[in-house]
Amino acid sequence: MRTVVPLRIAAVRPETPDAVTITFDDPHARVGGEAGQYVIVRLAIDGEEHRRVFSLSSTPELGQPPSITVKRIPGGVVSTYLVERAEAGRTVGVEPAAGAFTVGIAPANRRTYYAFAAGSGIVPVMSILRGALSVEPGSVVHLAYGNRRQQDVIFAGELDRLRTAHPDRISVVHALSGRGQRIDYRFVDALLVANPPLTADVWYLLCGPPDMNRAIEARLLTLGVPDDRLLVEHYVPPRRDSIPVPYDGARIRLEGHDALAVLEAGEVLLTAMDRLAVPVAYACRSGVCGTCRVRLVDGRVDPGVPFALTEAEQESGMILTCVARPITPEVVLRPTA
Repeated sequence: MRTVVPLRIAAVRPETPDAVTITFDDPHARVGGEAGQYVIVRLAIDGEEHRRVFSLSSTPELGQPPSITVKRIPGGVVSTYLVERAEAGRTVGVEPAAGAFTVGIAPANRRTYYAFAAGSGIVPVMSILRGALSVEPGSVVHLAYGNRRQQDVIFAGELDRLRTAHPDRISVVHALSGRGQRIDYRFVDALLVANPPLTADVWYLLCGPPDMNRAIEARLLTLGVPDDRLLVEHYVPPRRDSIPVPYDGARIRLEGHDALAVLEAGEVLLTAMDRLAVPVAYACRSGVCGTCRVRLVDGRVDPGVPFALTEAEQESGMILTCVARPITPEVVLRPTA
């Protein structure tokens, strides 16, 4: 059973016309976590429970109360609700922080951080960079941040304050697509040439749309960046060129349970599991958080885009039910918890 902490919203602060920061009261520090991690938020909207993954915009290492920064997504039920209707005093369910987008912030670290973010991808990056500047006096930060327009820049005021407080330790370069500016491989090369590393320990943080992530990650690896110093956080699943045809009417079974469900054409496994009389853990429904992981025992599936799984986990038979679809008449799954 996953832990769900009921937290009261302490404050809602506008960041841009389409984004707000929501801060929670958590006097007993039950959310916990590290800079860069995420939380799963559960809330009821018009009588229906919704679960969504949001990166922490706060920095736990600084003793800050947990906060999330939400950008409205066109057609997004939860993001629209939180941006337009979230109010101080309301209680929502929040699961403790989790996730691997972390760097181990510590006073003894002497690092050079290169960060590339776009849109709301700045949220986990900001959580880390704020902590690095506050806790690691020997570290420096170089941030490239892409948005469509100047008014879309989340944390604009705080970024200005950080540059004033640490003029020799942080640089920020904005790329506005409305002016024809994009964070591509040439942008990366220019940033690295203009800001050579000042320390031996160099880290690269990346969080943006799929196309940007792929292009920048490929460029950095070409330049010899080691895997263990390159952190990539995803928040939108990429398009795929080839998708296997799902099996219409496939049966799904869970080991240890007698229940059986039948999937309609195109349904992901999680949708059918919702109809089974067994507890189903899930959150993001987009392959990002890994909450709905199970092991594939029999049958075959199209795994979709399981961001939260490592290659080793996928090779061992682990799948994410929120993005996997059956391609054989029957699929047997083994719960992992």
